[in-house]
Amino acid sequence: MNKQDEWMHPVGDDPAWSESYYFNFVDPDSKIAMFARMGFRPNNGWADGLHVVYLGGDRVAFSYGRREIEKDLTLYNADLRAGDLRFVCDEAFERWQIQYEGTAQDIPDAAILLERRKQRPEGWFEPAHLELHLEFNALTKPHYSARGEAAASERGHFEQSGTVTGSITLGGNTWQVSGFGVRDKSWGPRDWGASNRASGEPSQPTQPQASATAPAPFVNWFSMNFGADIALGGSCTRTHDGQMRGQGWYLEDGTSTELNNVQITTKYKPGTIWHTHVRLSAETGHGKRLDIQGRILTVCPTKIPMPGGATFVNEGLAEFTMGNRTGYGIAEHWHSVSNQ
Repeated sequence: MNKQDEWMHPVGDDPAWSESYYFNFVDPDSKIAMFARMGFRPNNGWADGLHVVYLGGDRVAFSYGRREIEKDLTLYNADLRAGDLRFVCDEAFERWQIQYEGTAQDIPDAAILLERRKQRPEGWFEPAHLELHLEFNALTKPHYSARGEAAASERGHFEQSGTVTGSITLGGNTWQVSGFGVRDKSWGPRDWGASNRASGEPSQPTQPQASATAPAPFVNWFSMNFGADIALGGSCTRTHDGQMRGQGWYLEDGTSTELNNVQITTKYKPGTIWHTHVRLSAETGHGKRLDIQGRILTVCPTKIPMPGGATFVNEGLAEFTMGNRTGYGIAEHWHSVSNQ
């Protein structure tokens, strides 16, 4: 653990080099939830912020913003903002503030985000004013992935479990929230497509396109919390036999270990890439075998334009069952979709 890893790293030459911050949480009582990601892409000259609040049923509040940036990312160590989204580090690896005050799209049915914008009906969202004031307090030390543990490394990645408390206001409604979540920090090349680029994020070569009859995600990322004492996360990619396999991390009672032999299977709404259920099997570094069932409460699709099509990163808010424990988190599926 190196506290410098909370701040910006030397920028690499890869055009897709990125430094990103991510937070999520779920209130287990109200099922109000959120994820927010801010990415700095110095070789492209901009940073962007994506922010989604799950408001029950399929309703979400969605916002996205950008800013121009310089190539020296150390200029932004105390200025982590993009659009109206702002992150503030009060204490490295311990406490963060997640703040938003600005406009958002109040979307009653997030499935509309799977449609091309020109095909969406009039009134598919209501413009609204969103305010969010949340505090993330770490429950654990950060867990580093194999991609690197030192600030001097070309790429790195860690995740950390914590509690999140605060308030969310949309229009005339305010929700007081208290829940559990995971934060993520990455630096290095990041490729959103299903290509063969060596990247800091999971990707596999020559991935099949998603279709109405056979959804074929090329990345499954997941994080979940079972109260304050158990959390896990990781990612799977599609292997040559067509299965989604990968690795991650597992934390129980303050002790962190690797999560090995992860395999995820998924069920979908017929004719769509909207996932409804997942099943995860894995083995911890201590030899404990896990079998986790996930029921997707709703999905917020996010679309990233790519040459010849798009990558849909479908963020599934999920309820997970592991033995007699119930937890909550995010089951994220990446689909490559052709324009044809």
